[in-house]
Parts: sequence; structure tokens; C-alpha cells
Amino acid sequence: MEKKTRIIFRADGNSRIGLGHVTRSLALVHMLRKEFECVFAIQSPDQALQERIREVCHGIILLPPADASEERFKHELDAYISEEEIVVLDGYNFRTEYQQNIKSRGAALICVDDIHAYPFVADAVINQAGGVLPEAYETAPYTQLALGPHYAMLRPAFLKAAKASRTIPADELRVLVCMGGADPDNHTLQAVKLLQGIPSVKHLEVVVGSAYTYLNELKQYVKEHKEIKLHRDLSAESMRRLMVKCQAAVTSASGISYEYAAVGGLLFVKQTADNQAGIHSFLISQGIATDYAALHKTLKADISEEMFNEQVAAQRLHFDGKSDIRLLQLFQKLSLMADMKLRKATIADLQLLFEWANDPEVRQHSFNPKPISLEEHTKWFQTKLDNPATSIYIAEIDSLPAAQIRFDISDNKATISYLIGADFRGKGLGHTVLQKGVQKLLRERPEVTKIDGLVQQQHKASIRSFEKAGFANGEADQQHPQAMRFVLERQ
Repeated sequence: MEKKTRIIFRADGNSRIGLGHVTRSLALVHMLRKEFECVFAIQSPDQALQERIREVCHGIILLPPADASEERFKHELDAYISEEEIVVLDGYNFRTEYQQNIKSRGAALICVDDIHAYPFVADAVINQAGGVLPEAYETAPYTQLALGPHYAMLRPAFLKAAKASRTIPADELRVLVCMGGADPDNHTLQAVKLLQGIPSVKHLEVVVGSAYTYLNELKQYVKEHKEIKLHRDLSAESMRRLMVKCQAAVTSASGISYEYAAVGGLLFVKQTADNQAGIHSFLISQGIATDYAALHKTLKADISEEMFNEQVAAQRLHFDGKSDIRLLQLFQKLSLMADMKLRKATIADLQLLFEWANDPEVRQHSFNPKPISLEEHTKWFQTKLDNPATSIYIAEIDSLPAAQIRFDISDNKATISYLIGADFRGKGLGHTVLQKGVQKLLRERPEVTKIDGLVQQQHKASIRSFEKAGFANGEADQQHPQAMRFVLERQ
């Protein structure tokens, strides 16, 4: 049985900070669990939250409490990660230093973000809020940005709903109210009371989560009003079915608003936290939702079929039910990087490297484009293997040779030569080969202080790989003045 790459999801949630980070991380788990081993790491979850996580994940890591200001906080995953894992961070305390510690251990890293408040060194950043430009982020050269609702972390029920047809329910006006799983400021009850003052609203479906702390107060209120039905801790499928029954919904500008937009219908959103500003602005500006302030004005008359269909059409433009495919592709690419292992080349690799060296595409981008004879290659390769000033590594993925990287060392300076095997080209692996090659070299040859490499100007993919790997443009090489020279100074 093929071993699956392990993903460690790191997020926290409780009645104080809410469950938004955990909920969207678990939605991501749903998308990836068939192809990856998904483990959730969390500080001191209550029993209900533990059970919710165990239902979806392959395992759970219970972390002891640690404040973000403590030094031990950024090392809390040290015992669990290596270069074989992918780590997903979802939360505002996983700042640059926390990320750097994970990257220093060789793990692939993805950050789920919605505030772009500090520099990122992750391999990818996912921000499902719309309208966010790449310029809003300060990132490492290699960081890939996955921005907007095309990367929405929706649970399976809502991905399916986004691809289904949607018509306006024919019965009396029924409105869903859900202000998130925790709703620490009790916007739920405020919205319920506002909706009760609108004569056209005949039924209210109110949903709260397990972390909602005003439950007793809400229950008492519901007892006195027969038009209100209270639901607690609904499954995704139960929530979808409830949404389908409602012509309209009032939600916080959070993951729940995306879920209702995926189902389709009149949507009114309220910003209930600072981090919701981006999603709130995007939903309103794109016509996906209406601001909560216009609730009374919009619903004072019956909802027309035209109004309903216009809202659904705007929602379908952004929620197409295919975000799981896009996110899976992103993680598959990172999995290749996580699975890449480097070993020293041996004489047994002679034929492989001979074939790679004579690949037409390799020769095209070489400084000497002529084919190499086996006799020349054999003599050259044996000389390199015997030379203590040369280090040659083979990069393997799932035990298959994928790339080669060579360092020729002189006076504490190493010069790079590398190539990607034909079967692994076009997968964005170049900068990973360079990064892992440099890391391995520096572990074995700590005296090296500078590394450089030359690239033909027309070899755009290799130029981008050096840039993403953190190399800077250097002075031209005297022997090859037309080539681009990249330099990495050891910190």
C-alpha cells in the first residue's frame, strides 16, 4: 500500500475566539483526506470539539496550552514535523518566526490567512476572501498565493450545492440566522429581534454552534415565539437542507456566508469581527450579498423571483463548486516537494545521468549544446565522483529519480549545476531542488559561504527557479558574459 503524505493542520478554537479557524481547516481536511493522511494539532480542545475533529481526521495531536508570547510556542510542533510533512497553519498567532521554525525543519508549509498582517515564508498562502491583491502580501520569493473564493474551503455538501440548480422556495418567507459557531457578542439574538419587526418574515431558522455561550437565554426567548425554530451544532448536510428551505439568510461575514452563497439565495451579511472586513467588502461589492443595514428595507415587501434569481446568478459567478479541485492540485504539487529526498550520486547513476545530459531540452539550455558521448561522460562522471571538491546529489520522489544537482567547490564557494528529469518537468520543482540541494550541501560542507549558478537568458523556468529559491542577481561571469548569474550568500 502506497504511503500517503501526512498533513498536520494547526488551528485553535473555543467559545472565546470562536470556531472559524477550526471549521475551515476541517473543510480543507474533507477535500484532502482521500489522498493524504490528515492529522489535527490543537491546544486544549473541549470534548465536543475533539469528537468533531476525530470524525474527520485520521488523528489528533493534543497540544498543551502555550501563549503566543512564550518561546516554546513556536517550537510546539518540533517533535511532529520533518521534511516529509506538509503543515497547514490557520490562525493569527502563527507569525513569521513560527513559520520560519517549521521551514527550517524542511517541511512544506501552507498558511490560511485573511488579514495579511505580517510577512509569510510559507510555500503557499490561501486567502478565500475576494478582492485581495497579491500586492497586499509580503512573502518569500517562492510563496504561491491562492486568493479569492475560487479557493473557498467549503464542506462537501456545499461544494455539491454550488453545482446544483436553485429556485426560490414557494412557501412563506423563511429566513436563516447564523452568526457563526461561537458568536461571543450574541449578534444572533439581535438579528432575531430585528427580523421579528419585519411583517413579511413568517419563519426564522436560528442556528448556533457548540461554543455559543448564550444558549439558555436564547432558548428562553424562543419558547415565547412560535415562529422561531432553534438548531444547534448541525451537520453540514443538515445545514444545507435547512438553507435550501430558506429564501434568505442573515449571517456573519465569515465561512457561513460562503456556505449560504454556495447554496444560493438572498444573503445579508454583518461584519462581527475585524478580520471579516475583507470578506464583507467583497460580498457587498460583487452583489453576492447585501449589507445587514439594509435588511429591513429589503425584506419589508415580498421577495420577487427576479430578485432571488439575480442574487443567485451573482453567487454562481464566484462559487462554482470546483474549489476542492484547485486546492487538491495545490497540495499535490506541495506533496511532490515534501516527498523529494536527496541522496549522493554513485557510479550506478552513470547511465541515468548520461541519458539526462543528452536530453535535447537539456542540451538546448547548456553552454555546450553538442551531444555527449558515453565515453566522455563516463570519464567526466568518474572524475567528479572521485573529486572531494564536488558533491553530486540525486533527487528522488517516491523512490523515482527526478532531478540531479551538482556543486563544484573552490575557496569556500560552490557553483551549481542542476537539471530536472523529463518526467518531472513543468511541476514547479526547480526551486525545491535548489533549496534542498543547498540545505544538504551546507549541512555536509559548513565551510561554504557563497553559492552561485549560471543560467542562459532564454531559460525562463530556471531563472524563475533561482529567484524563488532566494538567489540574487550577481555580476556577470567573465567566461559567459551573456548568461545570468545568481548568487546566494550564506547568512
